[in-house]
Amino acid sequence: MDEPQPASAADSWRVVVFTNLPGGMAYHGIDAVVRPLGHRIVGAVTSPGPKRRRSDSYLDVVKAAPPGVDVIVTNHPERLAAMLTPLRPDLIVSAGFPWRIPREVIELPRIGAINFHPSILPRHRGPNSVGWAFRADDPEIGFTIHRLDADFDTGAILAQTRIPVHDDDDNASITGPLMQCVPALLTAALERLARGEAGEPQDETKATYAGLFEDEWRVIDWSRPARTIHNQVRSWIGFREVPAGAFGQVGNETLLITKTRLLHTPSGSASPPGTVLSQNGEPFVVQCGDGPLEIIAWTRSPGT
Repeated sequence: MDEPQPASAADSWRVVVFTNLPGGMAYHGIDAVVRPLGHRIVGAVTSPGPKRRRSDSYLDVVKAAPPGVDVIVTNHPERLAAMLTPLRPDLIVSAGFPWRIPREVIELPRIGAINFHPSILPRHRGPNSVGWAFRADDPEIGFTIHRLDADFDTGAILAQTRIPVHDDDDNASITGPLMQCVPALLTAALERLARGEAGEPQDETKATYAGLFEDEWRVIDWSRPARTIHNQVRSWIGFREVPAGAFGQVGNETLLITKTRLLHTPSGSASPPGTVLSQNGEPFVVQCGDGPLEIIAWTRSPGT
């Protein structure tokens, strides 16, 4: 693919970023891609978020926007169309915005409105896509840039990538490789928008929804297979005020287990599930329903 050429002054797009991600990372990352192409961010929209999942990360977005860029902080998405109209946006880019964006806002920009989603759409639509990829033992994880429409994560796909998931991977290990792909993905999506391409419709027969986990999924049952428990632990990635890890009873203690490792050799033990097989310091090994699992990292729950 040829390197994209900077847009002429006539082709310069006015971009508005919707985000609530911490550290201002989405704002800075989008700006680093659009500016060399001759486009400019003219506005940022952020929010403390709905009542049940408030966050102070909107303050990072406010700090990230330089003087001259309008910043809208709101908990009222229904008012956004009126607030955005004076900015005359050509393109909206959404990355981690905590509200559903209304149709009248999606239809406002001349070029279109696009969204970042950390999954291989249409698989794992919804707020907990990375967690569900681990829970489902997916062999791959990915990132998609798609057009926004009235439903969550259902718009036509403009760019997509995927990376393999290995047994030792967790959220920490896959985040870096995924984020490294995003600038090239955004560049490819912008090129398609510039050519007026609609993108590929999602295959509804392959769609799954990645909702928040049920409370029961956070409690380890050592009679389950070791691989199931390994996936259970790494599926709790630390999300929406819920710390990473799953709770397991080990002896007389309840541990918040945050990292495990599969052992691909049988223990040869007839011990019941939940038995500590070896504990010569840290880590230690616990018998599961079909074999051993190494416990790498944990904290003790208060009161145990």
